[in-house]
Amino acid sequence: MTTRRTRRRGGARAIVLALLCVLVAVPAGSGATPDAAAAPDVAARPNVTQGHYVGTFNIYGNIGHRGDAGDWIEEEADAIRNLRRGGMDRWLFIGLQEVCQAQGERFARELGLRSAFIDTGTDCVDGQPYGNAILFHSATKILPPALLPNPDNRGGERGIICAVVRAAGDRGPSGPQVTACSTHLSAGVTKDREREAQAAFIRHGWKPDGTHTLGADGPLVIAGDLNAPPDASELDVMYDGVEASGPRGSGPPFAFPTYEDGRKLDYLFVWGERGAARWADTGTRPTIHSDHDFYYSELSMGIG
Repeated sequence: MTTRRTRRRGGARAIVLALLCVLVAVPAGSGATPDAAAAPDVAARPNVTQGHYVGTFNIYGNIGHRGDAGDWIEEEADAIRNLRRGGMDRWLFIGLQEVCQAQGERFARELGLRSAFIDTGTDCVDGQPYGNAILFHSATKILPPALLPNPDNRGGERGIICAVVRAAGDRGPSGPQVTACSTHLSAGVTKDREREAQAAFIRHGWKPDGTHTLGADGPLVIAGDLNAPPDASELDVMYDGVEASGPRGSGPPFAFPTYEDGRKLDYLFVWGERGAARWADTGTRPTIHSDHDFYYSELSMGIG
């Protein structure tokens, strides 16, 4: 969560849909060495198929890095690739927030993934488009992106970008699909009502195809910086789904803190419209390159 001085581009709401960029990344170098951590013992959990990892990362790309897409991204990509046994084939998707466009493109290249980006109408310090990105192996559809409600028309636009994605080994037409999204809600102690409106828009109000709400056609995963702790009332509607850290009432109230001051602000929610879904092996990876940790979990779909 950061406070920014931003320059609003005229007509951001009118042009943002035209600025969706779907970018094909060049595969990163081979030979990544897995870390010493053992892969999750899927066999020990009855009726659970081996899942894939999902991550979310506010990269602090504008205020923290002023649009720079340099070697710090290679360092972050190496750490992500080596985070869990199996390399990038074990990852379903990664959501990025506070992204300058070239930064999202380089993250995709370094990880051997593709990406989609939403320009939320605010320039980065170096003039690049600024917004959210999503990184994935394969997508059957990129949904039209959307700006989130901004009732007071101050503090910069926020947005959401979604793609219908498949895991690395499920590229055929019959492979399981998940609607994967990256978003970033408004920041600030006076913005609780705005965040409430934004969360309600994502969960129940947005109809990307003009008819159906988000995720109506299958499992939906939301990855993002929601700028509120788990017990905040504006997140009530989000907790209709299952969060990677578990229910609000289990464990410490700020399980898996993700922000530098010890709060949990980053989330992974899933709604299993067609079958159950479970999270396992949830964790965070601190980094010197952002004021947020990289937050991740293993998602298993279609289980009873």
